[in-house]
Amino acid sequence: MPSSVFAKNIRWFFMRFFSERYVRLWFEKKSGGEPEMFQYKADISTCEKIVIFLPSELDRFFVLLPFALSLSIKRMPDNFLIIVDENNRHILRAMDLERASLFYNDKTMLYGSSDFFDIEKRIQERRWDLCLFLQENANLPFLYLARATGASYRMGVKQDFPFLNITLKNASFSDDIYANRNFLYKTFLIDTQKAEQDSIRATQKNEKLNSISKLSTANTVLVNLEPPIQGEPWSESEVIALCKAFQPGWRLIAIAATTAQLDMYSKVMEELDMRSNHVLLHSESVFSLLRQYPGIITLNSVHCHLFLNLSNIKVLMLEHDGDQSYMVPNNQRMIKFSRNGNFYSLSKLASDFLKEPK
Repeated sequence: MPSSVFAKNIRWFFMRFFSERYVRLWFEKKSGGEPEMFQYKADISTCEKIVIFLPSELDRFFVLLPFALSLSIKRMPDNFLIIVDENNRHILRAMDLERASLFYNDKTMLYGSSDFFDIEKRIQERRWDLCLFLQENANLPFLYLARATGASYRMGVKQDFPFLNITLKNASFSDDIYANRNFLYKTFLIDTQKAEQDSIRATQKNEKLNSISKLSTANTVLVNLEPPIQGEPWSESEVIALCKAFQPGWRLIAIAATTAQLDMYSKVMEELDMRSNHVLLHSESVFSLLRQYPGIITLNSVHCHLFLNLSNIKVLMLEHDGDQSYMVPNNQRMIKFSRNGNFYSLSKLASDFLKEPK
């Protein structure tokens, strides 16, 4: 099977047909030859010049973005660089990190493409002390770039020598993204609460809502119809039961990441006279939308992690019983409720929870 890591042009045509082992050895040699010796720096937090590769998976990206912001606040602009997917540009812009970022198109990040060589050139224009490679299951061109940064210390969430020479290991020795972030906070002497406050403040700094808009949404709760990361999507019966449990005290407004996700429930929403908001979760206006409402009901979906880490909205998260594969840590702005539970009980909990000051 042809290798998918090389550009589809004549110069790299034959490289696409070599074995995986040969291709890996080629990238190892191309990125720096023989593995270099280095002395581990005990206090790695003192590294001044840092380049960070953020995950392409959205949920992991949302979790780690507050950490990236905290690193940037402590450093001069020329000493910090984020490598991130172009699809997340608007999120970086909302947090004033767009100028500190290099954006790539995942479809064109193939070795030999002009886009790839442009990213490599811009990374190598500066000298770096530390490369934080926070992507999981990354392909060889990205690992090549990590080593091509020239940083003496290259920390990754998974062992991949010689491209990475330090492996991030949290206290629980797990792959949990929140545990990894907490380990990074501790390693780089970052206060967790301050990091959360800085992230929320960054996305809200330009928002000015008057008292009328706040009053008009006081008894309205958003319902995120985005499917969960793992498990079954919302069923029509769940949406109906949720609406009946919250009405008439609360008005529910449906939102989602795509119009297709909303269209799946158009019939039941029409029957319930349930309105949807035209703002999509992965859009420029998402933070303005979330600022207006007291809370949101959601499954453990991709954008659930945006709500928890980059906004101030309160989260009512429905969990599937017995599913321990993707845990979300407790948070003062979140209550968890069984997806198989009585939604009338949830509505009673929500009334007190949403009336508490943020």
